[in-house]
Amino acid sequence: MAQQKTMPPKTASKAKPKADYSRWYPIILVIMVFVLYGTTLHNQYLKMDDTDLIVDNEVFIKHLKNIPQAFRQSCFEIPGHLTDNKSYYRPMLIVSFMMDAQVHGARGSVTFHFMNILYHLLACLLLYYLLLKLGSNALTALALSLLFAVHPVNIHAVAWIPGRNDILLTIFALLSVHGLIDYYKKGDQKYLTLHFVAYAAALFTKESGVILLTLYFAFMWLWMRDLAFYKRKWFIPVIYVAITAIWYLAMTSALKGMEKIGGGDPIMNVVIHNMPYMLLYIGKILLPFNLNVMPGVDTMAIVLGCISLIGLAYIVLQIKDIRKLLFCLFWFFIFLAPTLLVPELPAYEHRDYLPLIGLIVGVSQAGFLKNFSLKNRKLVYVLGGIIVVFIILVAMRLPVYVNRFTFWTDGTEGTPFAASADVNVGQLYQDMFDNDPDMNPAQKKETLKNAGDWNHKALMVDSTTLRGNNNYGAYLYLSGHPDDALPYFLKEIKYHPTNDDPYKNVGIYYKDKGEPQKSVWYWEKLIQMNRYYLTAYEELGNYYARTGDLAKAAMYRDQEKTLTEEAQKNYNKIK
Repeated sequence: MAQQKTMPPKTASKAKPKADYSRWYPIILVIMVFVLYGTTLHNQYLKMDDTDLIVDNEVFIKHLKNIPQAFRQSCFEIPGHLTDNKSYYRPMLIVSFMMDAQVHGARGSVTFHFMNILYHLLACLLLYYLLLKLGSNALTALALSLLFAVHPVNIHAVAWIPGRNDILLTIFALLSVHGLIDYYKKGDQKYLTLHFVAYAAALFTKESGVILLTLYFAFMWLWMRDLAFYKRKWFIPVIYVAITAIWYLAMTSALKGMEKIGGGDPIMNVVIHNMPYMLLYIGKILLPFNLNVMPGVDTMAIVLGCISLIGLAYIVLQIKDIRKLLFCLFWFFIFLAPTLLVPELPAYEHRDYLPLIGLIVGVSQAGFLKNFSLKNRKLVYVLGGIIVVFIILVAMRLPVYVNRFTFWTDGTEGTPFAASADVNVGQLYQDMFDNDPDMNPAQKKETLKNAGDWNHKALMVDSTTLRGNNNYGAYLYLSGHPDDALPYFLKEIKYHPTNDDPYKNVGIYYKDKGEPQKSVWYWEKLIQMNRYYLTAYEELGNYYARTGDLAKAAMYRDQEKTLTEEAQKNYNKIK
């Protein structure tokens, strides 16, 4: 009988493990952010708060010993410039400028722009890792973080140096949420410490950081479904209160009672007036095609806002978990709410930075992104197409931020605030006329004419625009037409009685006219409006000395001397 040959048993072929490229995803974010925004490194200062906070403030920010003082004063206080006008308490912003100024002071803007890019990158990475913690797969987290990184509405926050304030607030907000999640899941005290420190840093970055308290409770209630967490860990709310109280006392001490919600106007009036701004902010999230350095509500903004609102509703309705949906909408709207309290200012696009994070967290929970993979070709093409379009829009938009002229000229068209931008362009030419010693007479004449033309354009758009009449009057005065200039100075006083420039100019007009007695009222008014207006004391002292009233002359000169010494003393403290 023939023997049967036994075949060796078949071994199951091992499936080749799939390559995991997710470790490279953060590197993709790094490359994208620096390639896209690297062109801003050599941009100039834009003369929109950056010159006040950095260039004019160089003596203060270049010395790290002044860090404690940054927590004791308002944001725009400049050494040697005495003022009662104390607005905004944002010491962490000033401290960030101090760190940048250690490289080469304020002589160039490269370091400041580089750090803006770096802060934006850090915010993108924190968003990426937060999405992972909240259950997204790595590809979903990468796609949504890339959308945030290249979103055109974020240009203003990254390319305009002071826009970093909203980036810093976002960084601290995200760090605090990371700390809260990790402490809840792991119970390690170091995560709780991170949570508290980041919350405190957010408070000292921007006043709206206090809103984070509501976000924490909403997160534990709606997302984690465990509001009892704060009952079990009762000491956490107590520490919240302590941190908030310390910040509030520091802020009120620094601002010395000058902080006013709504700018002193009735709050409800300001809120009602600003309600259309919400449509503008929503519109620029989904359809960022109407960007402007001085954005305001017009017909196009309303149309884009309405279309975007419908699109946003469709997207968020893909989130099946109602609690998570409510949390993300809460995040978006609660951080936009402070914009309703700011009167008579454009709807600056950097204010969308932190609210946008809330929407992205929400979108990560939509059904179509739950198990997102490269096999879903249709979704890959859609998200990839959006990212490419956003990159193109950002690349086309960034030249606006190259210098102060390109920046402010952008605001002179397509916005209700065009007249204000016209005035600012005129002021740029006026500053060149006043401060550029290298211009020949023909160039100075042409520069002064440009200043006059831009201010005249502003008055054609809005005859009451702030500083428009005063600056056009200054042009006429310097052009040798003082009598023509006077009516414009008086119009400025009529329309904007708190603007001190026209009072000074009328005082100079009557002094030059040989009628100094008529200028006295204007110099005295200046002192009533601003007790630190040293020129007014000097002029009054000289006037009364010439008229023989030596007592009054001595009084004004003594006051001028006292204030000058006070300014010098403050300046010496921070040198």
